[in-house]
Amino acid sequence: MDLEVGEREVLGLIGPNGSGKTTLVNCISGVLEIDGGEIALRGRRVTRASRPRRARAGVARTFQTPRLFSELTVRENVAAGLSALGRRGRRGDRVQPLLRRLGLEDLGRHVVASLPYGHQRRVEIARALAGEPSVLLLDEPAAGLNDAETAELRELLREIRGDGCSIIVIDHDMSLIMGVSDRIEVLDEGRVIFTGAPEEAFKQKHVVEAYLGTA
Repeated sequence: MDLEVGEREVLGLIGPNGSGKTTLVNCISGVLEIDGGEIALRGRRVTRASRPRRARAGVARTFQTPRLFSELTVRENVAAGLSALGRRGRRGDRVQPLLRRLGLEDLGRHVVASLPYGHQRRVEIARALAGEPSVLLLDEPAAGLNDAETAELRELLREIRGDGCSIIVIDHDMSLIMGVSDRIEVLDEGRVIFTGAPEEAFKQKHVVEAYLGTA
C-alpha cells in the first residue's frame, strides 16, 4: 500500500477489525520493522531508524490502550515526552501549558493510575505533544470515551492540526472520523480500498461490504 499525509492534514484511517490499521501505525512509528518499501518524513527516509530517532524526527503516537508510567504523576508522564525534542527545540516549561490545554492543570500531581480512563487518554496525548511532533499517530483515541469527551477530543484535534501538525487517526467512532478528517483511507485485509472525502466513503458498495459483509 501507498500512503501519503499532507502538511496540516487529518487523515482518518478506518476499516474492519484485522484490516491492518494498527499494524500500519506500528510500522510508521517503528514498533514493527517493515519487510519492504520505504517510510519518509518530509523527504527524509526513516525506514530503518529506531523508535527514539523517529520520535526526535517528529513522529509521535498514542496506543489503543494508554501506555503510561502508571506510578508516576501526570506531570512526570507528560515531561517524559520532552525527550523526543532532542536538539529540535527548547524544552523550557512546556509541561504546564500542555496540562492546561488538555484540561489536566489541576491533576499534575496526581498519580496516573488513580485517574479515570478518559483522563489517562488525555495524559497520553499531552505526552505525545510534548515532543512537538510534525506527525501525530492516534490509535483509537475515542475508545472508552463518552459523547462529551469525544466532542472535546474532536475540538482538540482541530486545534492540533491548526498548530501545523499532521494527524493520522484510527477509530471506529464515525462521529470523530467524520468530524475531523480532511480525507479518509479505508483498509481491508491490508489493502487500501477507498481514498477520498469522508462523506463519500459509505456511498461505495465495496466499503459497506467490507464493514458489514454481504447479504
